[in-house]
Amino acid sequence: MPYLVSSIMAVVAALIILLTRYEADDSAITQEIERAKSMFITIDGFANTYIQSGGDMTKINFEQLFDDGILLGNMTKGILSSNSNVKVVAGAIGDKSFTATLEFPKSNIKWQIVPIVDYKINDYRGEEIDLGKSVGAGYQLFIDFSDDSTLNSKSAFSENFLGREICEKTFFGSFINDATSISSLNQIVTTSGTSSDGKIACVVFK
Repeated sequence: MPYLVSSIMAVVAALIILLTRYEADDSAITQEIERAKSMFITIDGFANTYIQSGGDMTKINFEQLFDDGILLGNMTKGILSSNSNVKVVAGAIGDKSFTATLEFPKSNIKWQIVPIVDYKINDYRGEEIDLGKSVGAGYQLFIDFSDDSTLNSKSAFSENFLGREICEKTFFGSFINDATSISSLNQIVTTSGTSSDGKIACVVFK
């Protein structure tokens, strides 16, 4: 817990620096990054609640969290026209539940959470991560902000900040900057991914 608190303080300090570094017309992006950080912290809180309630981390996804009553009461499931509530778009059948995505009110960032499975992937440094050692001990979070015009206006900066300052420093996770999607095998896909396409992934270990 002390490490988590100190990391959050570091992120806040970094954001204060950002506010002084950029001109007034760049304040919108720092505000949106702050919102994204809050969303990330909220989602990690859902995962922690799932763990503490005895949830199986090899089955975690937003459909499972919804079915277990962990998502907040004002969240709705499968109501695509709802703009006032957080939306969970779940797969029609059980083996598609990994496709469930979450969006917060007045946000165009899509979040998708899936279990850690046995495979290897390279992080943004090009270093290979053997996730087979962490099956059942964390989660993979795919973040798509390509429809968020504010973050996407400086997509490379946004990817780097969300990945390095929040994924790595706040959650001690592994940052995948060229993620493009999650496959049906619950693996992060990086084919044709770039460091400025508005899509990243974070592997969080518990």
